[in-house]
Amino acid sequence: MEAGILLGVAVCIVALFVRWEREGQEQRAPLGLLALLAVEATIYADPTGLPRGIFHPGSGSTQLRLPEIYITLALVARLIARGKPSRIGLPAALWLAFGAWMTVGAVEGALYHNLISIDLYEAKSIIYIVGAYALAAGVPVRRYLDSGDLFKLGALCVVFASVLDVMSIGHVVVNRNVPLLPLQNFGEIGAETAAIFLAVGTMCFLCRLASGSARIRHVLALIPLVASVVLAGQRAVLVNLGLVVLVVLVVLVVTYRRGIVRRLHVGLGQLMLTVLAVVAVGMVVVVVPAAVEQRPVPVPLASNFQDLFHSEAKAESAQDRLNLAASAEALIPQHLIIGWGLGVELQYYETGSHMTLTIPYAHNIVLDLWLRLGIIGLVLFLVALVASIVDGLRVWRRHPEPETAALALAIVAVLVGLMASALLEPLIDEYRLVTLFGVSIGMLRAAVTSMGGAQPLPGWRTEATPLNVAAGGVKWT
Repeated sequence: MEAGILLGVAVCIVALFVRWEREGQEQRAPLGLLALLAVEATIYADPTGLPRGIFHPGSGSTQLRLPEIYITLALVARLIARGKPSRIGLPAALWLAFGAWMTVGAVEGALYHNLISIDLYEAKSIIYIVGAYALAAGVPVRRYLDSGDLFKLGALCVVFASVLDVMSIGHVVVNRNVPLLPLQNFGEIGAETAAIFLAVGTMCFLCRLASGSARIRHVLALIPLVASVVLAGQRAVLVNLGLVVLVVLVVLVVTYRRGIVRRLHVGLGQLMLTVLAVVAVGMVVVVVPAAVEQRPVPVPLASNFQDLFHSEAKAESAQDRLNLAASAEALIPQHLIIGWGLGVELQYYETGSHMTLTIPYAHNIVLDLWLRLGIIGLVLFLVALVASIVDGLRVWRRHPEPETAALALAIVAVLVGLMASALLEPLIDEYRLVTLFGVSIGMLRAAVTSMGGAQPLPGWRTEATPLNVAAGGVKWT
């Protein structure tokens, strides 16, 4: 009976996706996936403690997550609506090759008798990366912008971030046993939550600047997003923010002499209004309450920065990262070329508990990929990533549409930020972040194929006519 109900729900969801594909609203599928991640991450800051319910279906030891179900059903719907792909371009082939090698790694993990539950869990990254890539790349890039759905998603993230910021500052945490949606520590801000808000906000804001429609309210919307990054209390997401800002500034400086930077409409008056607005908000939030209560004015978020870089817990965490890296580096040479397979575990000494623990990741994407997939898997990943980023920078430099160029620049910054944080956190093992990564590289590919002469997507052919460039530059074959 239960299986029949679930099957019926799946059929209805596929029918909805098919309708979107046939009505030219296919952008709703990948953006809906990001919205799903934002909602889940807002309600549940800690993905490892996700209770059984709407966002964690299944029973027993089953480790199902909604993103993998969502991606699978959406791709099935695309096959029904458009048929199977007939052609594939080089970047898509590189990511497909990486996914294929991960499949080899899953089989290898079973042959090495790695823990099967961890093997299967890590293998789902194939769906998160390759599946999400295919889902997002198959959408004409102008659909993301012209429909307004991307900006609606950005507004949703701003609302969620504002609520969590207020609850976090006020130390409000909600625990309620709601049927199908049990609330556990609702009000906390997780690193993944902040990273999702940051990524979506970056895309929306740069696109607004490029279109010339950015207003003071759009600048103010960045405040809760940035505050959520600091309030998350994790160095990885703070590094993510720093790299996103740095990449955007460096690219703008490098391309300034070519006049490309003029695509972003930022005037001196607008900049001054932004500064004054930030100062006004700071006075209302910090100075006024302190004056009313007759107490010293606190430095905003000062305690958070102190905890981030100078607390004893953070020092122990940094030492644990070094111990993990040493353990991984000792195992890698034993299977240097093809790796140990998915599901491999390593032991390390935890400084805080003074115990030797077993863990399936090294908190460093380079070491994790090298340990599991060998030098072959690591090189495949890096080559595919570099190819995507280089293509994204080419879109920023050459695309005739400022909004599309700005979207590509934003995604490049998001990818660099995610990779920087991945040197401190196990990105491949965090299904929310790796899904965000997959959607991002897919959207970037959609921007690339909207240029005349770009390599085709799987099942698409490029037509460099003005009409097709305006609509996304691709056509299903």
